[in-house]
Amino acid sequence: MPSTPDIAVIGLGLVTPLGGTVEENFTRLCGGDCAFRQLDRFDTANYLYQKGGQLPSALEDSLRQQCPDQDLCLAMLLRAAREALASRPPSPGRLAIVLGTNFGLMETQQWAWQERLDTGHLDTETYAPLDDFLSTLTTELQGTGPVVQVSMSCASGTSALRTAADILAQGRADTALVLAYDALTEYCWCGLSNLHTITADTVRPFDIRRSGTVFSEGAAALLLQAVPSGDDCAPLAWLRGCATNNNAFHLTAPPKEAEGSRLVMLAALEDAGMSPADIDHLCAHATGTKGNDSTEAAAFRNLIGAERLATLSVSAHKSQFGHLLGAASLAETVVTILAMQRKLLPPNINNDQPDPACAPLTCPCGQTARHVAFDTALTNSAGLGGNNAASVFSSHRPTASGQALRLENLHVRQMGWILPAGQGQGSALLSDPQLLAYSPAQEHALDDFSAKPYLKSTKGYLDPGAAFLLAAFSLALDGTAAARLGMATATRYGAQHTAFAFYRQMQEKGPRAASPLLFPHGYASTPGNLAAMEFAAQGPHQAFFGNQDIRELLLFALARLSDGSADEMAVGAYETAPPATLPDGRPLLRGALALRLAATPADGDVAVIPVEQFLSLSPHFPATGAVSALANILLQICQR
Repeated sequence: MPSTPDIAVIGLGLVTPLGGTVEENFTRLCGGDCAFRQLDRFDTANYLYQKGGQLPSALEDSLRQQCPDQDLCLAMLLRAAREALASRPPSPGRLAIVLGTNFGLMETQQWAWQERLDTGHLDTETYAPLDDFLSTLTTELQGTGPVVQVSMSCASGTSALRTAADILAQGRADTALVLAYDALTEYCWCGLSNLHTITADTVRPFDIRRSGTVFSEGAAALLLQAVPSGDDCAPLAWLRGCATNNNAFHLTAPPKEAEGSRLVMLAALEDAGMSPADIDHLCAHATGTKGNDSTEAAAFRNLIGAERLATLSVSAHKSQFGHLLGAASLAETVVTILAMQRKLLPPNINNDQPDPACAPLTCPCGQTARHVAFDTALTNSAGLGGNNAASVFSSHRPTASGQALRLENLHVRQMGWILPAGQGQGSALLSDPQLLAYSPAQEHALDDFSAKPYLKSTKGYLDPGAAFLLAAFSLALDGTAAARLGMATATRYGAQHTAFAFYRQMQEKGPRAASPLLFPHGYASTPGNLAAMEFAAQGPHQAFFGNQDIRELLLFALARLSDGSADEMAVGAYETAPPATLPDGRPLLRGALALRLAATPADGDVAVIPVEQFLSLSPHFPATGAVSALANILLQICQR
């Protein structure tokens, strides 16, 4: 059985309000600088909070000049990516590109929504940057391998690392560029302000005076290389392990003592073949909110033990960066790798009155860097919706490579669907493709759909996409899911119904009148997060978002069933975008399709997906969305 390659970090890139390069950012961090300033990209007069981590004007102007008529996010990504790629070997082989984000190209999305509100129309040309984003980035960066985007709220950067590591372990690329990003737009600032997580003070991680976080923007990049056993390599660091999961608890509140965070950190250590005793340094999520910091400290205590925790160095980089949204965890990983390499740790500013509730975690305050030597670091990140991710990095190479586990088949225990042509479960979908046919006459067939008959819990509000997905998962899981259940979802357009409704309120009623209830339901990951809560899916979790190869949804499930981190995987695709949010006349198959997958056969299985046949298919990007894409894969494979 072949061994998996070791994964080396060979390049870094970083764009934040503190600077446009890795070196500039690290220098300013070590000098005790802070990223916050008065926001001026949009009118903040109607907002309680008016300071954030916006890029300096000169840096933003430079980026926009390099990418005229493009979204600021694309410009930041290209800057960070090219810095990381400068370390690429002369013959890099196939390059995969894996992105993580909260909001995607929200600047462009707002422009499209506003065109609809102002004119009643939305042109294809206006929407083209959203359609073409991943292909544009691939062309600019000369990507020759898989191109993937995930959206796991503020755990997105590390979640992207998980998928990049899978791609390298599966031999589908030789190098992988991991990118994470978000920009401060009025949409996200309005929503985050109305959730009341922003402070009027400053970010004070683990300090008794902490009162909230401050949001920022930026892009981060890690270039990973698969290094076969026996090959020499002198990287910046080694990626030893990575994991994702979901709290399956609450959309916005952490569970008691952040148990989901403890479990995801333990899973990352198990993936690394390590134990908590092997960790020298912790990079904390540390948002500076009352609830997060005390529960995260408890998770560290429960993972590592109070006595050892008191001896570890701990970093809280949001005290200087602010909360970089989808870029946060990857940017903090870049800093962690540099600190490990240089034995120089940036300060944790604003933590001069440590909260006893966070003890014995010590996050020493200061204004200048400290000389601290460590060889192995654990990063922790979390996000809205109960998303968690963790990674382990080391300065030394693993002494033994893991064995590559290859499943020949994915066994479909059950499938369920909510479609305009009908709802159902079993194998009937495979024998009646007409169920999947798009028809303009069915445009409003699901307008009055309710998930209530399918659910055990009471839901006060659901985006239509969440309602479709929850019902489809209910049919697919059929009350018999495994105890260790993982979950992955895919959507091209996200929860557009709710996101557009929130934007419309913001524009027509004013920012303070936009509903804080709607905003978290507009995240692309929220339907899957709600499903994790409904069906107690606390295992590996991933949310794919954007115009990409739907096979990545199944490949994530394959990886988790192969490595044994889940006994079963529930995967589902949903689409819900109302016609107003799409270019005029664009077809979209609304609804959801869900599968319950296992590694071994069982009586009553409704289908088998042969892995080799599945991998041999050509990528397919139907304009009709992710539900069509997943169904087409099943029809091609299961009808052969």
